[in-house]
Amino acid sequence: MAETWTVRPIEPSDTDRIVMRCWPEDAAARRRLFARQHTIGMAAWDGDVCVGQLHCYAVDFPAVENVDWPMWNRWWPDVVGFRAPRAGRAWCHACFHVGRTLAKAKVDDDPDETYFGRGIGSALCRASMTWAHDAGYVAVVAPAAPPGLPSFAAWAGGMPWTTYARLGFTQVGTLGAPDELPAWARGDSPPHVMDEARGELVAGRDPENFVARLMMLDMR
Repeated sequence: MAETWTVRPIEPSDTDRIVMRCWPEDAAARRRLFARQHTIGMAAWDGDVCVGQLHCYAVDFPAVENVDWPMWNRWWPDVVGFRAPRAGRAWCHACFHVGRTLAKAKVDDDPDETYFGRGIGSALCRASMTWAHDAGYVAVVAPAAPPGLPSFAAWAGGMPWTTYARLGFTQVGTLGAPDELPAWARGDSPPHVMDEARGELVAGRDPENFVARLMMLDMR
């Protein structure tokens, strides 16, 4: 079956057709983000229906702050081992949400899984990489989920680090201690995510293989 969806940067006129759950609730903050960044991420469209989003924000190295991005959606405080470049603007992937549509959001918070497994997440990432390069960013930085944990990846809004590696990213840190079982795999996650973690632990998966990685594409 031929795919009909397309991917492009999100424009201010798109916001009434996109689930705005993870972006700033303050309209003034969103306007400032658009003014400074020109977009607040990438969106995948099936005709006029938004079927996936990649939420993004900019930081200016060596600082890693963006005051207009919601604090709860910033992952930098958990990063271990990263040494920021001395200068340059970086494009940060906050989270992915494939299958998050306005129609589904009226029913519940779960995604429409008919859009899973169709390459939408990778297409969002590639579009973001191209956009950041053309806009003069020195790097794209992203938190990446461990492979083989699809429930965690969907809940956390992250693509597997193996996918990022195939796209040219390299590991530059971890989200949390690199050799300890993270809190989400010890109970701080929804039941279906914990069930997945318990199954992997019983199967012998090592604690360090539950840790998310910080991946970076250096475009200097």
